[in-house]
Amino acid sequence: MVEAVVYHLLGVALILLFGYFAEFMFKKVNVPDVLFLILLGFVLGPVLKYVTPEQIEGFAPFFTAFALLFVLFDGAFSIDFRSLAKGFSSSIVVTAFNFFVSTIVIAAVLMLINPLIEKFIGFSFTIPMAFLVGFALSGTSSSFVIPILKQLNVKGEIYSVLTIESALTDVFCIVFAFATMEIIKLASFNPQSVISNIASLFAVAGFIGIIAGIVWIVIVGKVLKHNKSYMATIAYLIMVYVVTEFLHGNGAIAALFFGLVLKNSKILTSSFERIMHKGKKDIEKDFGFSVTSPEEQLFYAQISFFLKTFFFVYIGILFSYDNLWTLAIGLVLAFAVMLSRNLSGIVIKNFKESERKLVFAVFARGLAAAAIIQVIASQKIPNAEMITSIAYAFIIFTIILSSIRIFTLRRETATTSA
Repeated sequence: MVEAVVYHLLGVALILLFGYFAEFMFKKVNVPDVLFLILLGFVLGPVLKYVTPEQIEGFAPFFTAFALLFVLFDGAFSIDFRSLAKGFSSSIVVTAFNFFVSTIVIAAVLMLINPLIEKFIGFSFTIPMAFLVGFALSGTSSSFVIPILKQLNVKGEIYSVLTIESALTDVFCIVFAFATMEIIKLASFNPQSVISNIASLFAVAGFIGIIAGIVWIVIVGKVLKHNKSYMATIAYLIMVYVVTEFLHGNGAIAALFFGLVLKNSKILTSSFERIMHKGKKDIEKDFGFSVTSPEEQLFYAQISFFLKTFFFVYIGILFSYDNLWTLAIGLVLAFAVMLSRNLSGIVIKNFKESERKLVFAVFARGLAAAAIIQVIASQKIPNAEMITSIAYAFIIFTIILSSIRIFTLRRETATTSA
């Protein structure tokens, strides 16, 4: 028993060291660290059989849920209200455009290659099933996007646009995929229900995240001002997530809004105090205070690094090469989505060329897609096992292709600046 514990602790230590090495290599040679992490997971899982998906399936949902909410929370610390206000409308347009284009492209490709799928795998996609897979796989991954943007040192409006897109598409994926599952089961469609579900998920999450942030500012300012509240903040964050999910909102979106309020706490408290002191002599005094110090934000960044490292190793462990046809279909879909991403240039004409290229490059799928596919499999939908294999291959290939485009973009930038 003791030897097994020591053995696994050594594995954790080596994975963390490898994650640090991968991040170092990203800075030096521009190869995204997630590629190294997925490769490590592939070696540990399918190649060496050191870890299997069955061994970690019990706690994987808890880990992946916490990874998603915390990565969004940490990512919010790079967004200020000015860039958020400037980029929010653009984010909505970019999110909706890319989501529906990706869905249509995935569904169209599946129907186009349906004869081959039927011949070599033994089942065929119906149009509703093709759109179900399309909706499930059309959201960009926050767990990929936010760490990559931070490592690229992206700031301002473009950071807000891509971060909010990665968060909002999780909501879109969940609502439209689940609605499609109901259509398949009941053979009926209610567009009003879909729209109201999206509005409800976002409104509940945004409201709870903002109120929770304001409450936490008051608690830190009045009670915990002389204490390091790092772990208390994380515990509170988890409670915000749980309450939001309980009230049928999106917990990850609530985590994003909670982080936004904390990030901009100095502006909020300063504005509030100025309103309260309006007309008094000391109105020019700066009353604002920030509830998070640079040291605390560094602490959150380190936790985000820890979660990101193990998340992408986990993705590599899930990779399976037992059926080459499912791999081929996943690769074809990934290429199709990569090419269709360039169509977003239609709605971002006012962005700089370098920013447009960044939008084109960031399209990797991740946690939300994997989670929804697992739900589809649990619903006993016909051929769910094959659909799951295709989806996992697609997720990994989008991460690889997106990483390659980011590598190319960084090389181009380095060459131009030189």
